[in-house]
Amino acid sequence: MGRPARPRSRISDNDGFCDLWANSPEQIGDFEVTTLRGPNGFAQFRLQENVNLQVIADGNVLVACCGWARHNSIVAGQRVTLSYGQALGVHKDYRRQGFGDAVRNFAHAMNTLGPSLAQYDIMRASNFAVVGWWEKYVPDFFEDVPKQEEQVPGIPIRVWQIPARTVQGDAAGIRPGRREDIPQSVALVNATHDGQDFFRPYTGEFLEDRLDEGYWGERAEWFPPVYCWDDFFVVEQAGRVVACAGLWDRGRDLRDRFRHSETGEERLLADTALLDWGFEPGAEDAMVELLDHLSGRAHALGRDFVLAPLEQTPSLVKRIEAWQPTTETRYLRWDVPEFPVTRPHTNLVYW
Repeated sequence: MGRPARPRSRISDNDGFCDLWANSPEQIGDFEVTTLRGPNGFAQFRLQENVNLQVIADGNVLVACCGWARHNSIVAGQRVTLSYGQALGVHKDYRRQGFGDAVRNFAHAMNTLGPSLAQYDIMRASNFAVVGWWEKYVPDFFEDVPKQEEQVPGIPIRVWQIPARTVQGDAAGIRPGRREDIPQSVALVNATHDGQDFFRPYTGEFLEDRLDEGYWGERAEWFPPVYCWDDFFVVEQAGRVVACAGLWDRGRDLRDRFRHSETGEERLLADTALLDWGFEPGAEDAMVELLDHLSGRAHALGRDFVLAPLEQTPSLVKRIEAWQPTTETRYLRWDVPEFPVTRPHTNLVYW
């Protein structure tokens, strides 16, 4: 190695971080899947809480990385602190040299996150390469994780992919969210997701801070937004907010490239993601109108679809069948039997 490894990434590592991910494909079934991050390689992590990214560098080249996000949540009705593992990657030119194991162990050696009840992860279906890696270095990693034949270990979770399209419908009642909408929006989000595992009830301060991107006062023009007030919308009926949702332009800074291992055929997917959403009981039609509106915004951005975690709201799934959405299933690794997960909440900032 040209220089000693450094344990944490720096803002100046952005280009190197993007280059690392562009050269860290995963073999998933018949496809080589590459997560492309950029121009803002840190965009997704800005939406998470208490994130640490560990890297190993060879001179100016980042050759391995691993990410961790520590956050509070509710699982099985109990308040807990969790660590989310993500962004484990090794440059294809530096593999089979032990860097994946080394970079993963940085966080534990340095105790950068502090204690948590458990670490959890979300894996792509059929990503047996990462399963084999964990089983090699941490033999009991999947010991208490549910297993299904021909699938990676874990609890299946689905996300709907609503096609982006030109919307012809009436957008009456849909408008950008305002600060005075925060209390009602928080109430809608909490009512919609109450009782789901991995959901932490919102507060007004949390939502407002997220849409402010953590900044008070005037923003620097050179600081690129990731997800802010411009991306948050509400449906107002008779002077009352009955539905709300934000649309994160995920595809601006995070895309997935699929390359067929035999034919070489490639497809690049860029999407948007539904965040901070909820609706009043009985106002499913208003939420569907908002989803329709956001699909149009995704189309205007040049994205392929809107990712929507609708598994716990079957009433919405039924209402959007005519749009012919597809679904993607990934697998949640959770190995704490005394805290059983029965209704997992999917927060797309961790997808």
